[in-house]
Amino acid sequence: MTNKSTVSILLLSIILMFVSACETEDPFSIPPPDFSTVPEAYDISNIEPEVIDEGITIYVHEEGAENFFVTARDEVLAYVTLRTQDGEIIYSSFANGGTFPVPIGMINAGTVQSVFQYSVLLAYSPGFKEGLLGMADGEQRTIVVEPEQGFGNVSDSNANTAFREDTLVYDVLVSEINPG
Repeated sequence: MTNKSTVSILLLSIILMFVSACETEDPFSIPPPDFSTVPEAYDISNIEPEVIDEGITIYVHEEGAENFFVTARDEVLAYVTLRTQDGEIIYSSFANGGTFPVPIGMINAGTVQSVFQYSVLLAYSPGFKEGLLGMADGEQRTIVVEPEQGFGNVSDSNANTAFREDTLVYDVLVSEINPG
């Protein structure tokens, strides 16, 4: 009888611990990012636009140092905020109180990524890569990307399908360039 009671008590204890440890929220859901710490969009009203490719326009806010320029094989550390032209934030390195630049592998930066969590991979598009190429260390620019160079051709399973028809606006400050 003692052995049966001990097993029953142990089993009941395990069940109670499991039930009390469970929350009412889905433990597998990813909470949405907090964009309250994201700075305002860069002001492009008094800057001469430069079309670098069909569907990609840049606005240089501040020239960088002329010792290194971003190439297709570099690793770049940058502060990035991606918005729609209407101002909806899709991604920002400043979200959730972020204060550090994010690493961007230029080899992958032109490939739209399928991701399950909030990361800089959400910002990757062909126009993003083209807009980063040639930026100097310390340079600050806005990159405006039309849908055909942005998320216009993403698959139905991609996290950015809602932005297929949106013009994308990237505010970028290159912090460091590590030649590949």
